[in-house]
This record gives sequence, C-alpha cells and structure tokens, in this order.
Amino acid sequence: MTEQNSGEKFHPEPNLPPGGTLWGKTRFFVRLLLDLQVSSVLRQLRPWLAKRTGLLLEVGCGAQPYRHLVPAGCRYSGLEWEGAEAAFSYRAPDTFTYDGGRFPFEDGSYDALFHTEVLEHIYDYRLFLAECHRVLAPSGELFFTVPFQARYHYIPHDYFRYTPAALERLLTEAGFYRIRITPRGNDITVAAYKNISVLYRWLRSGPGGMVAGILLSPLALPFLLVGWLSLRIPMGSPDDCLGYAVTAETGTKEKG
Repeated sequence: MTEQNSGEKFHPEPNLPPGGTLWGKTRFFVRLLLDLQVSSVLRQLRPWLAKRTGLLLEVGCGAQPYRHLVPAGCRYSGLEWEGAEAAFSYRAPDTFTYDGGRFPFEDGSYDALFHTEVLEHIYDYRLFLAECHRVLAPSGELFFTVPFQARYHYIPHDYFRYTPAALERLLTEAGFYRIRITPRGNDITVAAYKNISVLYRWLRSGPGGMVAGILLSPLALPFLLVGWLSLRIPMGSPDDCLGYAVTAETGTKEKG
C-alpha cells in the first residue's frame, strides 16, 4: 500500500470550476446544491472576493474552483504545493508551485490572499501562516476557511481541526490583527450534512449499501432543505458547526 490516501475508501470528489460548458456549469451548481460544506464556503468567500482589487494570491488553489469569481480589475495568481497532484489529484494551469516551505514571492507582493479548506492539510501551520503574512502588503487582507465537522480525508494528508481560540492565537502570533472568525452553519447544519453524507457514501459502496442508499434517498431532500435553512436563519448552536470563515489584516496593532 502506498502512502497516498492509504486506508481511504471514500475519496473526496474534486472541487472543480464551472468552466465555460453547460456540463461544467451544471456540475458546479449541483455540487453547491448538494454539498453544504462547499456551499457554506462560497457563501462567505463570494462577498469577500467581490471587494478585491490589485494583486490577489490563492494558496493551495487546487483546480482553482473560485477563480471565475475574481473581479475583472483584480489580478489573480494561484500557488500550490508541488506534491498536490500526487496527494490530492489536483492540477491547474498557470499555477506557481512551491516545496511546502517558503512561498516563491518577495515580501509584500500581494494586496490580498486567500485559501479554502487548506490549513488542515498543512503540518507546519506556523510557517505557512508566517509566509501568508510575509507576502502580504502592509495593509494586506487575508481570508480563509477551515473545516470543523469534517471526516478524515485525503489520508494521510489531513492533520488538524481548529477551534476559534486556536485560530485567533495562531494568527496573532503570525502578526495578523483585526481577526474575525465566523462559524459556517451550526449543529443543525452538521446533522443535515452528516445524514446526506451517509446516503451518498452508501450509493458509492457495494450492492448492499447502494440498495440502502436508493431506498433512503428520498430523505435527502428534507435534509437538504433543513441544512440550507439553517445556513440562512439563526438556529441551532454555532459551537458545533461545519467550519469557520476567517478574515484578518496585516497593518499594525494600533490599527486593530
């Protein structure tokens, strides 16, 4: 058995951009409809991206699923770990690569930087956050998301789940200020998401699981409705959520 995805029987579906075809756009829409994790990420990311100007860097960009949301007046660059294709099956064109250490950019190169569902896959997270801070301009802005209630995935390249207390402390140590941490959903969202995930896993398993998944698939619609409502209406406990969306700035302590 190779190290890549050892022990992982349920490989994550790749998060792909919509592209310019009807099939690609349909696939992207269906993914957002069915996957509460991805849709909750996009719900927080979209308005942040809409405000971007200048130079923007996405770290751990994968297949660049959100590049199409970058405003026309913003110059996008993608950065990915050189081992990502082997570990995560992701490869995108015109992407910078690095060895997992220092980013291949000068200090203060970018006005804004973002990464989505990446930090849990970074073992040396302190170095990673320090590099995010280093390549941002003195008035730079950071956005990222991390999962909280998510299964062990991309085995063995999945290392951590972060609490708000840990995120705030790590970002402060890295030199960031004006840190805001927003829960993505709540325990009701999580319950709906987990039930949908079980049904989907059964549909992708052997004959017995597939039969069970087909018989119980009508339950997916009410679970989806409850999940979507819980993302939009204050309900449930945010202390048990799908994950977190985080914003922070460089600047100075006095500013924040």
